[in-house]
Amino acid sequence: MASLLLLAHTPVLSANNEAKRIVALIDYIGGDYRNAVQGGRVVNADEYTEMSEFSARSLELLKELKSAEGDKAGIERDLNALAAHIRNKTGDDAVPQLAQQIKERLIKTYSIATYPNALPNFAGAQSIYTQNCAQCHGAGGKGDGPGRGSMNPKTPPPANFTDAAFMAGLSPFKVFNTTSFGIENTAMASFTALPEDQRWQVAFYVMALRFAADAAGTGEAWLNGKAPPANLTSTATLATSSDDELAEKIKKSLPGAPVNEMLAYLRRGLLEKKSTDPLLIARTLLGEAATIYSQGDKEKAYQKAIEAYLDGFEMAEPALFAKDASLGRSLEAQFTQFRNSIRQGVPAGELSKQHREIEVGLDRAAQLMTEPGAFSGSYAFLNSALIILREGLEAALILAAIIAMLKVMGAAHAVRYIHYGWILALLAGLITWLAAQTVLSLSGQHRESMEGFISIFAAAALFYVGYWLHTRSEAKRWHAFIHDRVQNVLSRKSIVGLVGISFFAVYREAFEVVLFYQALWLQNENNQSAIVAGFGVGVLAMLVATFVILKAGLRMPLRYFFAVTGTLLYIMAFVFAGTGINQLQAAGWVPATPLDFPPALPLLGIYPTIETLAAQALLLCLLVATSLWLALQRRKAVA
Repeated sequence: MASLLLLAHTPVLSANNEAKRIVALIDYIGGDYRNAVQGGRVVNADEYTEMSEFSARSLELLKELKSAEGDKAGIERDLNALAAHIRNKTGDDAVPQLAQQIKERLIKTYSIATYPNALPNFAGAQSIYTQNCAQCHGAGGKGDGPGRGSMNPKTPPPANFTDAAFMAGLSPFKVFNTTSFGIENTAMASFTALPEDQRWQVAFYVMALRFAADAAGTGEAWLNGKAPPANLTSTATLATSSDDELAEKIKKSLPGAPVNEMLAYLRRGLLEKKSTDPLLIARTLLGEAATIYSQGDKEKAYQKAIEAYLDGFEMAEPALFAKDASLGRSLEAQFTQFRNSIRQGVPAGELSKQHREIEVGLDRAAQLMTEPGAFSGSYAFLNSALIILREGLEAALILAAIIAMLKVMGAAHAVRYIHYGWILALLAGLITWLAAQTVLSLSGQHRESMEGFISIFAAAALFYVGYWLHTRSEAKRWHAFIHDRVQNVLSRKSIVGLVGISFFAVYREAFEVVLFYQALWLQNENNQSAIVAGFGVGVLAMLVATFVILKAGLRMPLRYFFAVTGTLLYIMAFVFAGTGINQLQAAGWVPATPLDFPPALPLLGIYPTIETLAAQALLLCLLVATSLWLALQRRKAVA
């Protein structure tokens, strides 16, 4: 039988390339030796010949590698031992073990990637296969492509990827090596012109070709809404395991499962679900993070943990929070703790325990997401209404006070310029909203970064407005502020000044509304109709309240209104500061220095890292300093 992995003797471009070729050869020897030799005798002459050729070629490549930089990986002794076993037709168990040792040393020494960053998407991989492989292998992978007759040489024929016996010993990693290095003395050329990620996509697609979509569906249905174990769905496992190896893992991890159908689900179903199941992405990447951490690579494990949150869990957050906000916050805190534990360097057993706890939560989340019934939009509706009502009332009160003062001073003719100002402010707010929507079309790490920066900016804006309201909570200070501004404008007879007072008073509130609705819209993707309805009700309530305020003038108890509103804004600034820093930590903008206390409380923006707590402590210190300064000013005024 012509091997799929008889590598071409093409010029070696680099030591890393030589190492990759050796890995490819040894990977094949380790996985297929049992088909060539059993019990000291040759059971397949063609396979045995290939074993001998691959062993000799690996020693030649090592010689070239040594001439460039020596035996950095320390594999020469094992390679010679491997070659001796093959010559003597011994080592049924020793050969696979030696092959694995050699592979691991080369992979670690030369940082060879044995799997892609993420599972390919079935449709995207199919497109690449059709463009580059179907001419010979056929659209269905049966080796019956229209270009078969013009191949040179014509033998062996193109591989039939639907042949279960032929595919049983292959893995995506082996297929990836074939597309990278080609096959000697066949029409199978090297496809190094294709980017590496596209070669990985083809490799996974080839392994999926022999499985029907119905079989994959049956395998998924057997799980009954539960996600398969992470040791079966990790990208590393799927890339480096042959179908035979994967079938054995299925038998051990999922007793009683229909093996072929489950294999179809893992090889094909996961690729088809890849772009639509964020919880599965989170589970897969989280499992990889735990595995990598147990191997001692803390930095890579931390990056995988970030990807599990950004590219997986966060994509499901809006729908999950609408179903069960408590579970959503709990999982969010667990993801944060998981990342912090990696940073702290906790024992691998402790991290594994945290991983299992998150797995339980993700199982519950997956079940919730598949339960029938509409999502409740009451939370989104109420928040949407309160945002526009709160911010609108603040602006309306400022405008009402200015208009009332103008009328009292006999300058009613100037009121129209106040209206010009707030209308312009609303238009500016609309432009800001449209710009924000464009920015927020980004996803993943960019989306988390934008959320973080918006939260920090909103925290600063809220704190300033809270301070502004706090300093004007006394009636005397408020009247003096309004009178000074209006009197100054009238004395200069500056229409621009009147428009400016109105514009900035309203735009400040309009800009805050943009920030809040950005976050609300992004966090409640499945409740956007409730957000719109809440906005409409809030606007209606604001218009009624504004009419009352305009008629009542300055009769409203200003001191209490501003005092309460200022306090609420201080609290919101505190929450946004912690949340924003946490989001920037997840996106990699801000370092994370974990602490054992306090526990994570996402609802209050509290996270157990020095950076998040320091930001909130700064706001508290500023609040205390402001309060002390105001108290001192009151004492001086009394004295």
